[in-house]
Amino acid sequence: MTKKLNTKLFSSGAEFLVLSKLLLAGIETYKAYENQEGYDLLSINAKKNLSVKIQVKSKNFRGDSSFYLNKDDKTKSDFYVFAQTNALKRVKGETVVIPDSEVSPNLYVVDLKTVEKNKRIDKKGTPYFLMSDIPKDMFNENWDDIKKLLKL
Repeated sequence: MTKKLNTKLFSSGAEFLVLSKLLLAGIETYKAYENQEGYDLLSINAKKNLSVKIQVKSKNFRGDSSFYLNKDDKTKSDFYVFAQTNALKRVKGETVVIPDSEVSPNLYVVDLKTVEKNKRIDKKGTPYFLMSDIPKDMFNENWDDIKKLLKL
């Protein structure tokens, strides 16, 4: 039996990647260091007293575009960022880390309404989202939707 891969570092890396992209887009953002229910990042417009909650979901195998969502009883975020890190691949049954220079990560910024409209439920009752269900180009690093909500 193969040992389950610990993806905690990859998940943290995805959160910091999204955080840095938001900051570079001019959106003041903070990481929730305590395990906040329903969100990982908080973007703000302090002048207008507005905030946006962001949940980062990551998949690490190259090309994997299905993302598990939080159960419906958890606090909802305003946006999900689906981080397709493309950091891993399988070679002859072994997991291999892919260098960043070989395949860049994809970050899809999707509003809650779109996620709710397109989510699916698996056999165990767990909600999930497939990037193939929406036009990826519309959502690829679309930080402008967050800016609009924050009135920046």
